[in-house]
Amino acid sequence: MRLVVASVTGLLLVGGYLASLSAYFGGTAAEYSARIESSPVPMLSLVLFLAIVGMAFVPSKEVDPSEEEA
Repeated sequence: MRLVVASVTGLLLVGGYLASLSAYFGGTAAEYSARIESSPVPMLSLVLFLAIVGMAFVPSKEVDPSEEEA
């Protein structure tokens, strides 16, 4: 589950960065900024942030090799 959240977050960051660059070089940076502010992007950011914070309190199910008894 952590890998899924990390992957989605990374893909959204890369996509947003590429869209921002495209708007900047296309001369529509102000319009792009206004669209982002009024879209569901801030809510998506909040949901991802809360998911990441929530996962910090859930213990990992993976076994740490250094904790295994020989």
